[in-house]
Amino acid sequence: MTATAPALTGYRADLESVRRRRAEHEAAAHPPGPTTTAEQLTLRHREVSLAGGRPEDLLALGAAIDRALERFPAWPDLRLLRATVALSLHQTEVARTALAAVPGLTGLPPGRVLAADLAAFDGDYAGARKGYLRAAREDPRWETDARLAALAVTTGDLDEAEDRYAAAEDDITAKQMRSFAWLRVQRAELWHGLGDLDRAGRFLDDAAAAYPGWWLVAAHRAALDAARGAADQAVLGYREVLAEVDRPEFREALGTALAAAGEPEEAAHCHATALAAYTASAARGEVHYLHHLAAFLSDVRPDPDAAVSWAEADVGLRRNGATLSLLAWCLHRAGRTAEALTAIEAAESLGAGDPRLRERARTIRLAASGGR
Repeated sequence: MTATAPALTGYRADLESVRRRRAEHEAAAHPPGPTTTAEQLTLRHREVSLAGGRPEDLLALGAAIDRALERFPAWPDLRLLRATVALSLHQTEVARTALAAVPGLTGLPPGRVLAADLAAFDGDYAGARKGYLRAAREDPRWETDARLAALAVTTGDLDEAEDRYAAAEDDITAKQMRSFAWLRVQRAELWHGLGDLDRAGRFLDDAAAAYPGWWLVAAHRAALDAARGAADQAVLGYREVLAEVDRPEFREALGTALAAAGEPEEAAHCHATALAAYTASAARGEVHYLHHLAAFLSDVRPDPDAAVSWAEADVGLRRNGATLSLLAWCLHRAGRTAEALTAIEAAESLGAGDPRLRERARTIRLAASGGR
């Protein structure tokens, strides 16, 4: 008797389903009209996101959407998709242009949400909150609640963040297991940042049980293992993630875990590979790895002047709490304490107050006071 292959579940089942549906759509209409084109590219976006959201795949998708817009320049769904992909790559001006191309687009809930995303990228947290709240009134969705929760984390209102993540979960149906798992990962990340590793672990357990085999859960589990000092387990976790999604930030994380596990040569190789990828991306004029470059050259392979330069470039593109917080940290690591204090105060003046920023602020103010 021939053995039957086990049925795919969770992440694997979803990925195969999206790939099959995209292939069916692409074979159905030649040449496709605007509706079918938007549907095909939306399915491609889902596939790219589910399979790891690699920047090179998102860049290729953005180029494909641009080609479609040459034929259907006023099609709203294509403009919304273009803005979404651009924001994933930190291309705020591309996103802004896409939303402005169709009059009235930002007056509709999907466009309003993306305009609020842009406001958050720009550090206008009050404007982002206003936009999300209005979109939530006009068209209640769990995704908007999740955005409000993430914004609450950014501005330091952690009780509101937990409440809104819980509300988002309440709006999810029994069939939306990936969405439920994603929300549990966000809550795990919040509690990890607050230092409650056990609570973070429980949220990740829930995510893994609800949606088996997802690389995103494995990546957060590996980060949690690293924080717990379980370096060998973190190494195994990051190897598992890289087998599915080969991204330089995961190679960097594997290198750091290998160093903690007493494997300096392999750690150095992983770090060198990650740095080369970051640097090559920046040399091509891409901006999505600028913050990785700054953080890497600040904390992993110290080059303080270069770290500050990359952090300043990132702030020049999107001046918000996260970029100013990283700039402050790079300045602190470079021994430029007064400038670091100015940068952290600038982040706080925007209303930013996430757990990492608060920790950096404490360290920088302690240094500014001479340790008193």
